[in-house]
Parts: sequence; C-alpha cells; structure tokens
Amino acid sequence: MKVAIDQLTAKLESVLGTGAVESNSRTLASYTVDGKFPSILCTPGDPEQVSAALRICAEADASVVPWGGGTAIGLGNIPRRANVVIEMKRLNGLIEHDDANLTASAQAGMRVAALQNILGQRNQFLAIDPPYPGRATIGGLAAANSNGPRRLLYGGVRDLVIGMKMVLANGQQIKAGGKVVKNVAGYDMCKLFVGSLGTLGVITEVTFKLAPIPESAATLVAYGPLSQGLRLVEELSQSPLLPVAVAILSTDVSKATNIALEMPSVAVWAEGFEETVARHLRELQGLAGRIGLRAEILRDDSHELLWDQVRDFAANGDNVLYRITVPPACVTEVAAKIEHWSASERPVRFIAHAGSGVVWVSLDADPSAAAWFPRLTALAQQRRGHVVMAAAPTELKRGVDVWGPSPPSLAIMREIKQQFDPQGILSPGRFIARL
Repeated sequence: MKVAIDQLTAKLESVLGTGAVESNSRTLASYTVDGKFPSILCTPGDPEQVSAALRICAEADASVVPWGGGTAIGLGNIPRRANVVIEMKRLNGLIEHDDANLTASAQAGMRVAALQNILGQRNQFLAIDPPYPGRATIGGLAAANSNGPRRLLYGGVRDLVIGMKMVLANGQQIKAGGKVVKNVAGYDMCKLFVGSLGTLGVITEVTFKLAPIPESAATLVAYGPLSQGLRLVEELSQSPLLPVAVAILSTDVSKATNIALEMPSVAVWAEGFEETVARHLRELQGLAGRIGLRAEILRDDSHELLWDQVRDFAANGDNVLYRITVPPACVTEVAAKIEHWSASERPVRFIAHAGSGVVWVSLDADPSAAAWFPRLTALAQQRRGHVVMAAAPTELKRGVDVWGPSPPSLAIMREIKQQFDPQGILSPGRFIARL
C-alpha cells in the first residue's frame, strides 16, 4: 500500500463516517480470507459510499475483498493480499418488485431468505436456492454463481439475472441489463459479472426473473443399490416427466439426511399443480418398482428438510469439497466411478445433480483429500468437464490452483481483468490462474 493503515482509515472515515469503518482486530478476525487478515472493515450505506471507498482504496493501492454473507468466502485461491473488506450488509433493501411482470430488484446485501419472504407475500419466489439462504446475500449468490438443486427446471443464476449495478475498482458506477425480461440491447455484461467472485467490481444491485409459487410439491425417494438408482436416473431422463431436481445421494449422505437410509438413494422433486405432482409421483413409483427399488414419498416439512440438506451440502463445513461439472449425460458415469473408488479406497460423500451436470464430493480434511484433485480432474476431462476445489482448509490450498487447469480462454480473461481492474486491487489472486 502507498499509505499507512491509520491514514487509510482516516480517509475512509471521512466519507463513510466513523461507525462504518472498523479496525479492531477482534472484529476483523471474523473476516479473514484463507488466512489473510484484513486491516480495515468498511460497511458503506449506499452505492455512492461504495464508490467513494473503492476510489480511496485505489488511490492508496489497497486491495479490497467484497463481503456478502460469507457463505462462499472459501471459494477461490488464497488471495495475494486482503487489506480492506467491504461488507454490503447495509445495502439490504428491496428496490422494486414488479409482480405483474415477475421481476424484482434488490440491493446486494439483502439476504436471500428475506427477499423470498417478501416475494412470497405476492405468491412469487426467486428460483435460486444457494446454501444457507438465511445468511447468503443477493450480491454474494451472483458473485459466486451459487446455483442450487432447482437449476434443472428453472435455470441457473446466469439465466435468472436480467439486470445488475456494479462499482468498478476506480469507483465508477455502471449498470448492465435492465428491469424487463426481453432486454437485448448491447452486450450482456451481467453474465460477465456472475461468478466473477468480486474480481471485476463490487455488485450493488441485482434484478431477477421470478416465478409463481407452485400449488403443490413433493419428493419421491427411491433407494437400493446404486446401479439400480443410476438406471432410474437414466430412464427418467428419457421420459416426458419434468422434475424440478434429481439428486443422487451416496450412502453416507443418505444416512445423514432426515430420510436416514443405509444405502444410496435418488431424490426426485416434483412441483406444480397437484394433478401434475400426482402424475409424477405415480409414474416415478412405477418406474422405481420395475427397476427393483423401494420408494418413499415426502411432503411438507420432510420434503423441505431433505432439499435444505441437499442444498447446504454445497457449503459443507471444514471438509474438502470438490465441484465436478460435466455434460448431464455423463453424471451417472461419474457417480458410479466415485462410488467404486469410495468402496475400494476411502469412503467419500457425494451428491450428483442429474440434469444439471454437477457432482459435489466431500472428503474429510486431511492431506490425502488433496490427492483426489488430479484424479477427479482427469475423470471430468475425459468427459469434457472440469473440477473446482470449492472449499478446503488454507493449508491444503497452498501451491494449488483450486480452479484446476487454465482454460483456453485465459488470455481473454486476463485482458478483461486488466480492463476492469488495471491495478489488480479487487480480490487479487482468488480467481482462475490467480487473476
């Protein structure tokens, strides 16, 4: 940095106010990023203050880490430095809810659960379910591209974000997209910022497409040998049925959920009009029975609890967590291979989201867990996919690029980073190839 911490603190206090700038070490201990201890915490109250804070940090060459609810802070490489944390908790308002056109705009610091509660009063919801929605923020789910089980039917974050406002590293405020669904003017900058992990700018507002709350919802859980469960998934993919989510749960995951089964299971979520749900359940029961699987139907609290547990698996405590992404047709192959390794070597926990192509693998945090990275990467690359070490203790991340081998588009990504953040002060080193 070009200035001392106390000088930077004084400058930030002059524009944000004394109560919005914190340098107490006890407070800052809760905002460490992979062992990097920040010197200053800022809590701006509006986009103009975010802009002013970034401008001051740029002048001082102080690195900045944007902070939402902290649920995805373990994602990414160890940052090169983390001088200032900008927490968005005071930007927590609903800007607009256009219920007639099924859109809503919210500030980045608003909790996902709080937004869902407001939308529910108009019988609508945001069909994105990131882990721990009571803590996760709107800006955080966009920055981390936190998709949940509902992605199969409704699409992911990039599909449902239609507008966004951001502040660049130099303090410039920009916007992309709009507040209507059919917005095709210019480049779709929203997709650039979704998943950028705070490396291109600080998101201050997001506009989403919404959906009506379905009349009914239920889950069929089919359980038995994994080979039969994978056959169910493959036959389901060839059927005319349109489930919300299909999750393959390893034995250890099934045991830990509210269904408490001692064997692998496949959970299929159906929702919509009651007649539609009843048809799904009826045909799924018949299909499972023909394959030789036993089945159980969950509704109401038991249905919701199961999917809460599936959703939160993607932010699984202090374990080593891998996210494998492959073409949806390859999910059953990947699940079968991981199950084979688990049975012959060390037990692993996994959830495979059939239809969206994402497999989450969780291992106990020890050095041997890091050795799974190259083998999982090879497994995915053979199927035109990739693997990310989505979370791990800091000591296991050292010397590792958690995003895996660099993509062919790396040169373009470097140029984009240079254009948006020429000083490299925004979350430096956290993104692919330590951008």
